[in-house]
Formats: sequence, C-alpha cells, structure tokens
Amino acid sequence: MTFLGNCRATGIGSLPATDAGEAVASVFADCPDLPYWPQLPKVSGAEGMNEQASAGLPGLVVEQKRLRIVQDEAFFLGVERLLAAYDAGDASAGALAPGSAAAFEPFIRRVSERGTAEAKGQIAGPVTVGMAILGEDGNPILYDAVLCEVLTKFLHLRVRWQAERIAAAGARPVVFVDEPFLASYGTPFFGWSREQVQETLGAVASGAETVGSHCCSNTDWSILLGCPQVSIVSFDAFEFADNFLVYRDDIAALLARGGTIAWGIVPTDPEAAAAATVERLRERLLGQVEKVEALGFERAEVLRHSLITPACGLGTRDADTARRAFALVHNLSATLRAEFLGV
Repeated sequence: MTFLGNCRATGIGSLPATDAGEAVASVFADCPDLPYWPQLPKVSGAEGMNEQASAGLPGLVVEQKRLRIVQDEAFFLGVERLLAAYDAGDASAGALAPGSAAAFEPFIRRVSERGTAEAKGQIAGPVTVGMAILGEDGNPILYDAVLCEVLTKFLHLRVRWQAERIAAAGARPVVFVDEPFLASYGTPFFGWSREQVQETLGAVASGAETVGSHCCSNTDWSILLGCPQVSIVSFDAFEFADNFLVYRDDIAALLARGGTIAWGIVPTDPEAAAAATVERLRERLLGQVEKVEALGFERAEVLRHSLITPACGLGTRDADTARRAFALVHNLSATLRAEFLGV
C-alpha cells in the first residue's frame, strides 16, 4: 500500500524532554496524524543516537565514551545467536535495549489506546553507526566486511522489531533509518561508493515495508533518493533546499514510484525558530514545491507526497525552542492540509 504523507506533521526523533510520559503526550498533541516515539538523550547517554542504535550488538563495549567491538568468546557466541535469529526472522534479537528508549513503551501504549492509523519509529543507520564504532584495529567497523555484515543484520532486526511492535499496537509502521554521517560522503573522511551505501542501507531498510531516511546536512541526495528500499527522503529544507532540488531527475523518480519528501522546513536553531512564522514558512516551502511542480507534477500531487517536519532532531536544544518548532510544524501542516488538500 502506497504511503501518502498528505502534509502531515511528524518529527525526526529526539526531544529535549526529561519525562517520557510528557514527551509522548507532546508528540501526540503536535503530530496527531503521524506520531513518532521520542528519543530522549537528556534522560540518559544510552539514548544518544549511536548508543541507542547499537546497544546489544555482540561485542560492544563503551570505553572513555567511545564505542568499540571486542572479539572475545562472548562476541562469537553473540554473533552466532544473532545470525540464527536473522535466518529465522526472529525480530526479538533487535529489541531496543532496556534503559535505552524510555519513551518507546509509553508510546506503544498510546498508539494502541488511541487507535492511531500510522506511527513512526526511527533508528540510526548502518553508515552512521558503523563509522561511530571502532574495531580492534582502531578503524570504523563499517570498513570491516565481517563486522559490517553483523551490524547490518543487527540493525535490520532492530527496524523489523520496531515495525512489528507498532503493527501489534494497531498502526501501520513507518520506520526511518537515519544517516546523518552521509554529510561526509565524497570527502576524505569517508571511503564508500554510492552503491555500497545503497546496498547496506537497503539491507537494513528491508526490515520494514515503509521506510524513510533523514540526513540533517547536505549530501549527495541521489544516494537516498535512488535507494529502492527508501520511500521517504527527509532533509533540512530550511537550509539546504537549493542543494536538494538540484537532483531533479532523482526527485522526479522518487515521486513517480510513489515516494514522499519530508520537508524539514521548520528551523531548529533557536534564533531562526523564534523569528519564523507560519506564513513565512508557507511561502518558503511553496517556492520549493514550485520547483518540483516544474518536473511535471501537480501541486496537490506533490503535497500529497509530502510530510512537514523540523529541520533536524531537537534533543540538544532547549525546551522553549522545541515547543516553538513543533508549534510551527503543527500549524504549518494544518494550514497546508486545509488550503490544498481539503483535510
């Protein structure tokens, strides 16, 4: 079934809240039609992007705030169990680790209680996580073929587990596999090809039917736009729209196959968020949408295949900025839906 964004409001993932119940309540107030479970890095370091994604990975240790793999006996036993679970389709091996996602269970309960139609989960992707974890040789495990395969299958199960839990709560799952490290693509700091990224990201994304991916800076957008397993591409439309819209053929191909653009049009910088208004953001976004229309799409069609989000996660921002940003997301979404989509 094709996913339609219909200019619904949703979030990237992280919030600065320190109370899981309050965070979930705010998500359902701000993003009632596509709620997401909030990641809360101020609650615990275990809710950091890479820490949360990798917790439970065989051999993982934390030393001086660095993530490392130790290939001891426990590592090999853990890999054996992981591969058996992967082959059996047992998503429980990808369950979020206890203490790493305080808001997940309250979110699942709320989804079930409200009868939510669709709900969003998210996790950091294999490139981002694989560059953050070092092997015994001191290099990122992304560059170790064996460890990269272990990580890829582990994250696949983590995506699948989220999708299964959301579905069991009665909602259609939408899971994002986010790749902020792709901002380094094409630099000396990153040595993979487009095809390697797409193959590995696709293997993780195949854990759910409807998958998105967010990069919070600029990148070669053809990577995400052209990844067959990614149907929603999320970007910072406040800062990087001109860069994104250069990829005309890739954007047209995404929309032609029923994909969605998540426009991160609401700034998360405190000063920019304070100065923004719904009307100014509406004008800014519609100017960007016009450039997509020029590729051969009607405005209503583009907006049906759009989501409205903040430019990035808000976990490192102050509470006032987060509230302001989501008020703008919520109200801009409502304005566009009423004006152009009749909902």
